[in-house]
Amino acid sequence: MKRILLYGLLLVALGMQAQELLPWPTDTIDGKVYYKYTVEKSIGLYRISKNFGVSQEAILQANPDLRTRGLRYEEVILIPTDLPATPKTAEPQKRATKPARAEVLTKRVERIEKPLQVEETKQTMAMAQSAEEPLLPEQRDTLGVDSLPILEPQDSIAAIVYTDTVRLAFMLPLQANLAQRNPTIDRFYDFYAGALLALKHHEAEYADSVGQKHNTYFEIKTYDVGKYGDAVNQLADSGALANIDAFIGPAYQRPVEILAAYAQEHHKPVMVPFLQSVPNLKTNPYLLKFNASEEIQTHALMEYLDSLRESTNIVLVDAYANKMDYPQDIRILRDSIKARQLPVTHTTIRQILSDSVSLALKDSVENILLFHSDRYSNVQLLMPYLLSGKRSKQLTVLSQYAWQNEHILLPQIFTSVFGTPEGEMFTRYEQDYAQYFGHKLSSTQPRYDLLGYDLTRYMLLALRGGTFRAMDMTYEGVQSSIRFVKIDNGGYENTHIIIQRR
Repeated sequence: MKRILLYGLLLVALGMQAQELLPWPTDTIDGKVYYKYTVEKSIGLYRISKNFGVSQEAILQANPDLRTRGLRYEEVILIPTDLPATPKTAEPQKRATKPARAEVLTKRVERIEKPLQVEETKQTMAMAQSAEEPLLPEQRDTLGVDSLPILEPQDSIAAIVYTDTVRLAFMLPLQANLAQRNPTIDRFYDFYAGALLALKHHEAEYADSVGQKHNTYFEIKTYDVGKYGDAVNQLADSGALANIDAFIGPAYQRPVEILAAYAQEHHKPVMVPFLQSVPNLKTNPYLLKFNASEEIQTHALMEYLDSLRESTNIVLVDAYANKMDYPQDIRILRDSIKARQLPVTHTTIRQILSDSVSLALKDSVENILLFHSDRYSNVQLLMPYLLSGKRSKQLTVLSQYAWQNEHILLPQIFTSVFGTPEGEMFTRYEQDYAQYFGHKLSSTQPRYDLLGYDLTRYMLLALRGGTFRAMDMTYEGVQSSIRFVKIDNGGYENTHIIIQRR
């Protein structure tokens, strides 16, 4: 229920103070409005009906040919809507006093016939907000989710203070127009919530390298851009992105490709939060990729294991029957171990199950087991065999970060771009998050709200003065410590990797 309330607040903000980009154009036939939906790969009539909140029969009535031949990939079909044939100006919406169901809140986002609506956003100023000075309840109730308190100019200031305006656009697949969202979309709402809190916490006033004072104002726009790139193309063609200084998102490959090309042409930085492989990163100087590549993660891991070569025995457990099935990251790992001539003992899952793994283990050193799998479910049944009768051996499992929340009795080490949140900064964040949104999030790692917070704060600091400048030092975030390194003539890639043990 608490998460639903947050989604409701975010959806109201998207409808009232940002721009909503409906991914489907409309058509009016005999006085009734229909969405013109392009059929996606691997989707059926049932899923389409659920996504749009209409019955399968209603869709078949609008598209009678489907009764005999079925759906075809990339064909355009009509989806009945309850939109009026002549759009009316939406009345101002009031904030709900009680949380409603997600399906109802989704419908509160204003739906428009045109696929793109450009709407003026409020110019706001980020203010430092300490945990000791929380927003009063009456203040919080009057703020939109992406509306921050405006700092009025003070007549008593004698020194000249320059005003910098930064226009930042969030490009996220929020799917706010769908009646029923896939739960995997929740992480993008969490990301956006953390980003909004970063705007609140960002210091409004700062001094530049020569001591000149500046105030930073922000114009924030949020676009619901989906997975397939059409929305980004519409925005670029309409001119809606012309005044944007920097972008955060999108989350999927095709929209990133389109926005990256636009950003390179118009010289605007793009922070890519979710992809590990970003197209044209080596040739596009305006891209910042947060997720470190497999090569960078493997290099950090090899450096760590190399430092322990005198006190460890690395046991490489083959989880694949056919070497041709090895994914790219496993090939990189094997090649790196071989190149560094690390002390490695090879074994297989079959040997573990036959209780002969002890032949690969040593008594005098720590045995670190590496599995050829990033899915814990693939090796979960092996853990009892490793624990039974082997307590005299020092066993450690080298796991992917995705295994962190699994209940593994053996100690683990793993590589990660996500640290464990702790300290005063995290305490303040948690307090202000609960104060601002009215609830706390779970401690599930990684926390996408913290990712949104850290990346947005980094981008705001890098944009001080109105021009993007990548910081030449490690940015210490709440969850993610970031160090972007330029790739020759291309963009920037985060290289800060944490080797954690627990």
